[in-house]
Amino acid sequence: MGSQKGAIASTPARPRAACYGPGLLARHVVAAIAAVTALASPAESAARRPPEPSALEVHGEAPSYVVPPSGKGQRPLIVWLHGRGGDPRADCEKWSKVTVELGWLLCVSGPEARGGGARGWHNNWASSKRSVDAAVAAFLEKHRKRVKPGSNVLIGFSEGALVAMNVGVREPELFPRWLILAANDVYWGGDGVSELARNKKLIKRVYLLTGEKDGVVDNTRRVFASLEKERVKARIWTPDDIGHEVPEDRMRTFYRKPLLWLLGKSK
Repeated sequence: MGSQKGAIASTPARPRAACYGPGLLARHVVAAIAAVTALASPAESAARRPPEPSALEVHGEAPSYVVPPSGKGQRPLIVWLHGRGGDPRADCEKWSKVTVELGWLLCVSGPEARGGGARGWHNNWASSKRSVDAAVAAFLEKHRKRVKPGSNVLIGFSEGALVAMNVGVREPELFPRWLILAANDVYWGGDGVSELARNKKLIKRVYLLTGEKDGVVDNTRRVFASLEKERVKARIWTPDDIGHEVPEDRMRTFYRKPLLWLLGKSK
């Protein structure tokens, strides 16, 4: 007990609260947080930063790009189909910041070379479907055991939405979940609507996201009406302040919510 008393006696007197005014106390707290952040942020940032996209050789096609998920075990496969003139590798870097905690990211290269890394889809979903199928097959040949069955998500933007809507509606077992950015009912035509009616029970969830300032927003609403008519589980979001494309610095904010819903991780 004597040693405990000595320890107590040697403890410095507690500073009086009156020594710190609200402003000074706030500055001390901010400085302390900044110091801790400065020490911890490099390692934490490295842990959060997605790896660089790696090239995936695809027989008869341009290379696609892959970013693995964080964590272990089987994870969903998220397939990105770029817009006309999009650079699939650069897009993969951007999208990986959205998807890295959720699943594998496969960014397919369209069959049309447009120079400087830019690709397109020839405005032809049928020929583009071969590129998508080949890229997915090449990916699964390497990583099938690490992909969670039945959870694939297909994302298409603009011309990539043309391809995604037509691939998805014809291959719902491979792609039961879709995120369509700037959907257009013209992309389906009569054949696509017939395929929707035929395969509706295999399509698990569809999320449509089009900016209110985008010229195709009414077309997107008609796509949603077709999905509702066939009782496909679907949602639509038309943000007031967005046009045809979401800025890169807002991608995570805009796209994580739809992806979480598509994967059944949110209501």
